[in-house]
Amino acid sequence: MSNQNPKHSTPFLEKIQNVLRSLFRRFNKMFDKIIFNKVGSLIVSFLISLVICLGINYDNIRVELFNDRTTIVDLGNIDVDIQLDEENFEVSGVPSSVQVSLSGEAMDIQVFRQQNPNLKVEADLRQYDEGSHVIELELKNLPSTLKSIISPETVTATITQKQTRSFTVSPEIVIGTGQKSSDFKTPVLSQNMVTVRATADELNAIRFVRAIVDVSGHTNEEKKFEVKASVACYDADGSRVQVEIEPDKIDATVEREDTE
Repeated sequence: MSNQNPKHSTPFLEKIQNVLRSLFRRFNKMFDKIIFNKVGSLIVSFLISLVICLGINYDNIRVELFNDRTTIVDLGNIDVDIQLDEENFEVSGVPSSVQVSLSGEAMDIQVFRQQNPNLKVEADLRQYDEGSHVIELELKNLPSTLKSIISPETVTATITQKQTRSFTVSPEIVIGTGQKSSDFKTPVLSQNMVTVRATADELNAIRFVRAIVDVSGHTNEEKKFEVKASVACYDADGSRVQVEIEPDKIDATVEREDTE
């Protein structure tokens, strides 16, 4: 059995020691550069402080960093206020109301609602010409501290220019209980023409115009009387066409048939 010479392992151990000494010297130099550098020392101090805080009071820090005080309040359906020259234009595609929510701090939302009791969502179409346009709806008087969530947020509004056309109007008697149409002569209207303002499609849909003469409530003793007749336009199916009529009421003179 041969004996191992201790001198054979000395070079290997010396190499390991030299490597460790070199790494240690490099670490010391790097550490000195960081510590004695103003920016580096601040970074190290911050990291050490952060580690200590996280270890000691983690729950409180978590509350401060992740607690979101934003509140969302559902306002329900809010009416849409259309800004448009309604005398000359008509719009379709804009809903009468939309769903609105507010996002922000609860106190700011409360103050805003108190200062604006009659909230309105605005659809401003004054800058648009005739045709279809995609527009954004906006909650009026909204402060910068709050955000609105509007559904739908955008709509496609179709703007159509109104036209004017004249129509002949004829009377139509509406009777009450115990009355007969044959009891009355044809009412005499103060005028037989009216002016209708509407879109081209609406004007083309009109088939007849009537002055509704309501004689209910007038007794047999009234041989001749006057009423205010409301003017209405109808399509081919007899459905009322919602348009602007000028005048929308006409004086009508009603006379009973002579039964003697």
